[in-house]
Amino acid sequence: MKETNKASVKEFNTIIVGAGSAGLGTAIVLDQMGIEYIILEKDGIGSSFKKWPEESCLISPSFTGNFFNMPDLNSISPETSPAFNLATEHPTGKEYAQYLEIVAEAYKLKIQTQIKVNHVTRNKGLFCLDTTEGVYKSKYVIWAAGEYQYPNKEAFEGADLCTHFSEVSSFSELEGDHRIIIGGYESGFDAAINLIHANKKAVIFDSLNYLELFNSDSSYSLSPYTRDRINEVYYDLTYHKDTKAEKVEYQDGLYIVTTSNLDRFTSPYKPINCTGFDTSIALVQDLFEHNDGYPVLNDSDESTITNNLFLVGPQVKHGNALFCFIYKYRQRFAIVAQEIAEREKVSKETITQVLELYKQQNFYLKDLSCCDNECAC
Repeated sequence: MKETNKASVKEFNTIIVGAGSAGLGTAIVLDQMGIEYIILEKDGIGSSFKKWPEESCLISPSFTGNFFNMPDLNSISPETSPAFNLATEHPTGKEYAQYLEIVAEAYKLKIQTQIKVNHVTRNKGLFCLDTTEGVYKSKYVIWAAGEYQYPNKEAFEGADLCTHFSEVSSFSELEGDHRIIIGGYESGFDAAINLIHANKKAVIFDSLNYLELFNSDSSYSLSPYTRDRINEVYYDLTYHKDTKAEKVEYQDGLYIVTTSNLDRFTSPYKPINCTGFDTSIALVQDLFEHNDGYPVLNDSDESTITNNLFLVGPQVKHGNALFCFIYKYRQRFAIVAQEIAEREKVSKETITQVLELYKQQNFYLKDLSCCDNECAC
């Protein structure tokens, strides 16, 4: 790890932490509004996506429809489309990272990579970010760090004995002819599907019953893309619904999984932990209020206890509306940028001109009352 150079202090109006889809998407709007900014990234552009398992793809489909004001669900700006750049409907993580790199280059975004933020404080109206490349100060901070780099390894006893989903480089390269999967949401079923495609048997423990759980909000039920793929392999899948893995032990060369039904399952191979990810705001956790595990935000996605600290990305939540997919949280990029621009006295003409395109392309969701409605059928 690089040592912090205390003598090096750099100041910017706005610092964005994270060069993933949320950080880049927000930077584009800030740049268009004339706000000085810098993106700090501890690895590289789209690094979380590059770490996905080789077989895993985005579950939301990419389709070029921007010309008709129906932008690609996976685009991060109204003028771009992964479907156009990548010529595929469900990009892999590495492919999507390539799209992000193309976007960063096209917009000439100001990004500094290989800079890790170690600590964040606030003093006299300025944020102070202690990093591996010195001290950065700013009036505003936009937290856009991804969750993928923070795997949840404490969801059950013995979780540390398992291979977390984020630690799998390729399901086909996993040793053995079978695997036990703990967790039955998107990553759990993705693991099962890809294992079966690799001619391995998959046993999955779902603490709920996601195959029969339907909700009009895609944040709370399996995507159609996942369901289609499950249907193709269902008869090769051993599925335990309403079964929670309580404990994993390792004895005499075997991994023993004890379930909530007190059943015991054994395997010589590490179970795959698909119980999700922890919060990505650990470094600024004390600068937010929290409710039910999520940061509490005002109408501009700003911390309710720390002025000028904003959150973008999959942890944004308002009431029951969870903005955990790209096509959801991208609708808040311009909300954050607009708030900063107005505070910085950017001309109304400039703000209106930038927002017009975002509003036309459904990249601007200010009124969240629509998120309370269920689909009729």
